[in-house]
Amino acid sequence: MSTVTVEHPSIGSIKGLDGEGVYQFHGVQYATLKDKLAPAQVKTAYESPVDATAHGPSAYSPPSGYDNEMLFIQKSMPKPKTFHSDLECLNLNITVPKSQSDADLGKQKFPVFIWVHGGGFFVGANSWPHYDHAKLVKLASDNGVPVIGIGINYRLGFPGLMTSEELRKKGYKPNNSFLDQRAAFKWVQQHIAGFGGDPDNITVIGESAGAVATTLHLYSKEKLFNRAIATGGSSLLVPAFEFEHQERTYQQVLKILGLEDLTADEQIEKLLTLPTDEVIAKMPPTVAFLPTLDGDIIPARPTYASLADKSDQSIPGKQWLDALMIGNAEFDASVLGFMLGHLKSGVKEKFPASIKASLSSDPALAEQILEAYSFNDSSLDENAAFTKFLEFSNDVSFFGATTAYARGWPQSSSGESKIYTFFFNEPNPWEGIYTGRSTHVLDVVFLFQNHNHNMSPAQRAAAEQMGLDWMKFVAGQKPWDGYTTEKRAAKVFGPSSGDGPKSTSAVVDAESLETGRGRMILEFAEKVGFDKLDELARNFRFGLK
Repeated sequence: MSTVTVEHPSIGSIKGLDGEGVYQFHGVQYATLKDKLAPAQVKTAYESPVDATAHGPSAYSPPSGYDNEMLFIQKSMPKPKTFHSDLECLNLNITVPKSQSDADLGKQKFPVFIWVHGGGFFVGANSWPHYDHAKLVKLASDNGVPVIGIGINYRLGFPGLMTSEELRKKGYKPNNSFLDQRAAFKWVQQHIAGFGGDPDNITVIGESAGAVATTLHLYSKEKLFNRAIATGGSSLLVPAFEFEHQERTYQQVLKILGLEDLTADEQIEKLLTLPTDEVIAKMPPTVAFLPTLDGDIIPARPTYASLADKSDQSIPGKQWLDALMIGNAEFDASVLGFMLGHLKSGVKEKFPASIKASLSSDPALAEQILEAYSFNDSSLDENAAFTKFLEFSNDVSFFGATTAYARGWPQSSSGESKIYTFFFNEPNPWEGIYTGRSTHVLDVVFLFQNHNHNMSPAQRAAAEQMGLDWMKFVAGQKPWDGYTTEKRAAKVFGPSSGDGPKSTSAVVDAESLETGRGRMILEFAEKVGFDKLDELARNFRFGLK
């Protein structure tokens, strides 16, 4: 592939790739780290020339992460050659639409999106091929919506989210993953103009854990970006833990690594110097590194009730964000099918027992829920029962979250909608355990256009329509009617199949059957609230009832 060189006003000479309809600059470092647990410092000085023709190193994560991602999608792409680094992982990729001449690069003011990948906060990298932005940026530019795409790496696992009292005493902050992302946002604001981007027109797009992070950033008092898109996840999907819980995790990590008898200073020194891949290899899946309710980055625990309350003042982003797009796939909980397989054995009896115990004060409601999800059907086998449990989880954690955000997001001072809801219903066309369902991560596949050659004509057309709609939102345009109290509008993507026309439609009511979602969960929520329904699902998952 040929190259292109740009004279950037603050970076200096930077060499990137000259692709089909786009220029790409890979592996550009956006922040530096004193050590693997230190807060990120936005990078301001570069040694020119900068070679941005190859992906930079990613954060350490389990080697099975990419293979599992392909399993979720049910269609593989060649595994990229990945390099890991503790200190050099904070880099980003930039994809710019080609101008009429190289001399024009840096003279425009294109809207910008920043992609925050998912992966449960323990896997993922901006070098994964299904995240490549080239085809989406070219598609948007070819259709008169030129945008710049940026994909970021951030720390994962224990360097990203581990905290303890001793670490905090030494100046190590909680929630490094989020601090890294904020550093990336600031870098983009400071440097993107030199690539032709508009620093005052930035949209953050997050999927799964990336959507959790994106919506948690809305708790910032400072305006971090202009618009946001959350797909396949939200701040309600993953709990933020108290310091007390994180302290137990820290002590568990020390014991697993054989460090419990060392002094606090010696323990920290070991954590900083032990090879990260060796630490990861020793960590059992029961050790979860998740966000911390730290009073700063995450000052309050999100609840369905607070998000659905227009008068709630706990989320500053409700005021400073120009617009939010949020939605979910028809079966986002497919990812839980892979993660919670240990719950399948006996689920037909155990899930009803858990629901009845959790709703002991309202046995009638417990029976209604079990009836709605077919657990009273004597012909239900174990596999089908497990799927029904996943559907209940899906309705609460994904559809319920979209509903809560839509109901509680304020309108502008002029009465215009500031939130756009969508429902992704495209069936997974590839062979696998959830063929025909709209699975987790499939929305990413459709967005970035990198599997279009593997789709039917109808789904390929639907992918292009979805990509364009989202890029119109990035550009500050109105992709479809927004959701308001008076008109709960939404956009439905799919189902499309075969050689027929793509299926995308605007619907009048985001809480109607037109969306492809059931209404029973909304009726149950009217009785006890989505927070209680979420508690039911968690009680079963964690064996609390």
